[in-house]
Parts: sequence; structure tokens; C-alpha cells
Amino acid sequence: AKKGYFNGEPMPYSFGFAPFGEVNQNIASKLHAGQRVNLNMDGKIVGHIDVAKVFKFDESMRAKNIFLANESNSEMSLNLGKYGISGEFELYDESLQISKDALNELIKESGAKKITAVFLTADPFNRAHERLVRMTIDKADLVVVFLIRTREERHIDYEIRKQVLDFFNQNYLPTKKVFVFALKNTTLFSSHANPTLECIAASRLGANKLVIGQNHSGIGMFFDHNEVHTILDIYKNDLNLDVIVLPELVYCNKCKTLVSTKSCPHGQHHQIKYHPDVIKELLFNGIMPPAILVRPEISALVLSKLYVNRFKDIQKLCDDLFVNSGLLENKTDRDFYEELMKLYQTSSLT
Repeated sequence: AKKGYFNGEPMPYSFGFAPFGEVNQNIASKLHAGQRVNLNMDGKIVGHIDVAKVFKFDESMRAKNIFLANESNSEMSLNLGKYGISGEFELYDESLQISKDALNELIKESGAKKITAVFLTADPFNRAHERLVRMTIDKADLVVVFLIRTREERHIDYEIRKQVLDFFNQNYLPTKKVFVFALKNTTLFSSHANPTLECIAASRLGANKLVIGQNHSGIGMFFDHNEVHTILDIYKNDLNLDVIVLPELVYCNKCKTLVSTKSCPHGQHHQIKYHPDVIKELLFNGIMPPAILVRPEISALVLSKLYVNRFKDIQKLCDDLFVNSGLLENKTDRDFYEELMKLYQTSSLT
């Protein structure tokens, strides 16, 4: 078999299913071909597998499991059992199918031909992400933003990140030009662990172009005759997928705007980078990041979720601190953060 292919189609490696835990392994070791076994999660049956074979994993296979997508990490437990199971399976959760149907309906309705995919952890969603999405929209009929999980121990909750993306899409982007596809229930794409899988998923869901940043992990970027190449090039023809590598985006205090490192003539000492950990450090300490890093409305949304009911009397605080229209207006924590940023940006006395 040709390496990196399965039945003639691109596939980086095989996947293994070996349920972890004493109870699971005890059951797995006694199964035989032809049996149907229910898949149980938190006391609820979520699917089944028709057993074709039970086998023992060897050590080389243990890192190639469906849960960690061949990306072993010394700080992580593989949570993989000794006995593996092969066979056809079915999951009863239809959320992924619902998303696929909604995407296909939008493609059909809009008649989109140029469909571009972007995979984001959006942890947190910042100005660089905004620019990337907008640049992608300019050259596409439809942009599919796949929101993936992150392996970072300290991260913003997935549901909050999904709310942020939906908010940005609904309020700051053209209608029906962007589709947010949630990949919450799989770790296969976590923290961009394997870009090959991103290519395959994008292609299978209708995209003919994939946009990634030059700092995207695992792409093995190199230059040949001043052209950018990656390890993903081998799949371009197989998947009929163009892979576009964008340069890093930064804020330059000389240009006074968001620029790419390729287009900015000023050195790194003038450039502010969009380090996710730095922005999260501010948010987790209750501090609104500067507007050049994160849109104030998004910072307000995130902080209102991280610090629920943070203030004793938010209504009085807002009434005493901010101007109003003269009418009684009920205020929320989110309103407070948005109004506070407006005061920070007032420059008449600075």
C-alpha cells in the first residue's frame, strides 16, 4: 500500500479504537465477531459497533489512536486500552449531520462555487483572526470556519468561543458568506494536531481551498524558487484542493494598523504579535485587552461569561459612571465592559 493512502484515497494513518478502563477492557477481551455492542456515555447509549474482530494493540499502535490522532504528548495520558475492536459502527448523535445538511443547503441556496475552509481554535478570537476571515471572504463565494477544540490546559470554554464566532458572523460579516461549522465532539483536529486531516475534512465538506497561517503547526513549510511549499502539497491533486499559506499578521506601531510581516518594512521591535496566551492572561485576570488586539464587543462578551455576576450592583455602577439618554436603561455586565472601553478610548484629556 502506498504510504499516506487507504483504498486509493488520502489518509495519513490508520485509527484504532480501544476503550480505556477496567470495565471496558474486560468486556472487549470477551467479545467475538458478529456481536453488537452498545456505546455508552454517562449512562446514555450513544451508538453501537458490530464487532468484526478483537485484537491486541502493539506498542507502535498505541500512539496511533482515534483519540489523539497520532500526536502523542508526554504530558497527556493516551487513555488507550490493551484490546482493540474493529467493525462497522454507528453514532446516534445527529449534530454533525445536521451541520453538514445546513452547510449543503447554504451552498445550494447561494450557488457558491469558490468555497474556502479555515480551521480556528479562536482561543481567543482576535483581530488577526478577523483580518484572516475578511481576506478569505474577498476571494470566495463562501467561507467555512471550522471551530476546533484546543489542547491548551488553560483555555476559554468551547461554547464561549462558539458564541463569539456566531456574534462576529452575525454582526460584522456579510449575510450568508460565512458558515461556522462546530467540531466540538472530536479531538482529531485539536490545536491543529494534523493538518492533513484538515485538508481531508475540508474537501469532503465541499471546500476547494484551504487557508492556513504560516505558523500553523505540522505543515513543514519550506521555500523553493521563492514559492511556499508544505507537506500538504502531495494532497492537492488528490483532493482538488488549493492550500494557501498566509504570512503572520501583526500590529505595527509605525504603520498604525494591522499588517502582515511580509508587507511591513519595520522591524519586530515595532510589531505587536497576537499571542493567544498573552491575551488569555489578560482575560483570565479580568482585564480587557486593548482594542488593537481584540474587538471590545468580543472582550465584553468573553469577560461577562468568565465572570458571571462579578459586580454587586451593576446598574448603579453604570448609572454613576456612564452618560445615558435620560431614559431608564437596564444594564448588564457585558454593557459595562463595552461602555468602559469607550471611556478608555476617550483622548481629550490624555
